[in-house]
Amino acid sequence: MEMTFEKSQQFLRNNDIWIISKGRPAKFDLSAIDNEIQTNFVTEYWISDLARYLLNPNPIEVRKILVGCDIYYKQEFSDKARNRIRSILSGRFKPLIKEATKSSITLMASRDKGGVTLKDSDLNAHVQRIHASLRAYDPLIKQLNRLDRTKLTNIVGICEDIGGNRSLLNLKGDIEEKINYMGNFLQKDVGVILERANVSQGLFEMSGFDFNSYNAKNSHRLIKFFAEGRPRYCVINVDGNLEFWINDANLINHMHLLEHSIKVNPKFNNSLSLCTQGNARPLRLLFKDQLEIDYTKSPLPSLYKDIFTAYHIGETEKDAVMKSLKNSQLGILFNYVPTSNSGAKKLFTNVSVLHDVRALDPIKERLPELYSMINKMAMVSEAGKYYLLDSIKGYSNE
Repeated sequence: MEMTFEKSQQFLRNNDIWIISKGRPAKFDLSAIDNEIQTNFVTEYWISDLARYLLNPNPIEVRKILVGCDIYYKQEFSDKARNRIRSILSGRFKPLIKEATKSSITLMASRDKGGVTLKDSDLNAHVQRIHASLRAYDPLIKQLNRLDRTKLTNIVGICEDIGGNRSLLNLKGDIEEKINYMGNFLQKDVGVILERANVSQGLFEMSGFDFNSYNAKNSHRLIKFFAEGRPRYCVINVDGNLEFWINDANLINHMHLLEHSIKVNPKFNNSLSLCTQGNARPLRLLFKDQLEIDYTKSPLPSLYKDIFTAYHIGETEKDAVMKSLKNSQLGILFNYVPTSNSGAKKLFTNVSVLHDVRALDPIKERLPELYSMINKMAMVSEAGKYYLLDSIKGYSNE
């Protein structure tokens, strides 16, 4: 679906990356969704393909490296009884009862650079063949082959991305088939199913989105309405039918904040653009409340350096401003890995530090010109009134 309302092109005037439009009043027959909903008056938004991916509650598949496994053993009745008794006894009496056999162990592969991908396809294929030939000698494979299959109940794979983010992989088949899978795919790229892109509060898995096929002209209809005094949100497909519900209103706030960050922070914007251009691999997106960066100890943001100089702010007033800056900070962190001709991998993180204008209320009367300038810079949305306080970029080697 393409955007049809007026001024929709505002999202495309500077770049191709956008998240969500401003809401506008509209009429929509909600009986097609739920015949118990009485109102036809809604607030309508348009969201991009990326926003739809972030909000969608359905499972996603991501690619990670298989780096180890959890081995689960059968528990004899005597083991279960010993564990139960030890859990009841106080610390000094526990040694009287012998500890039961461990119910599970974790095996991890030796560190391997097999995940490095070179741009030269022939050279890359040659390097991967070398790593494949050496894989059979990994200590983990030898440990698996020595296991007594009759004592095992399950084997669960452990996968990891370059950022160190781990996920469990449920292996199919019997114990022998699972051991064979580990031997065949250890240190290789495998598919992992996650419940949704929003993996935990404020944290999103970005590698499941196909940035290469991202089209800024695509849009999806997001509807907000009130039921029993509470806001409800859903995404409507091109036929006007329900696509999915959004049960957490905080997710919508995150979309507004992300939209603001993309518009006002060129570095953050560029990191996403690198992904759409095929020049970087996305990893994770995190919304972090209460950053509490102390700018009396950290470098002062260039915004306030310029303001202090332009308005000749005195030391006493500076102290009052610095105190206000520490409160009500919100960080948006995006992890990604730029592509490299050498195959080397560096994990980059771009951070937008947003600041709630309300934190400046204590200096509002004391420094009206400063407050007015910041207030004009802020974006108002359902998430609140925020402005870009700082932009931070850093990286770490693999």
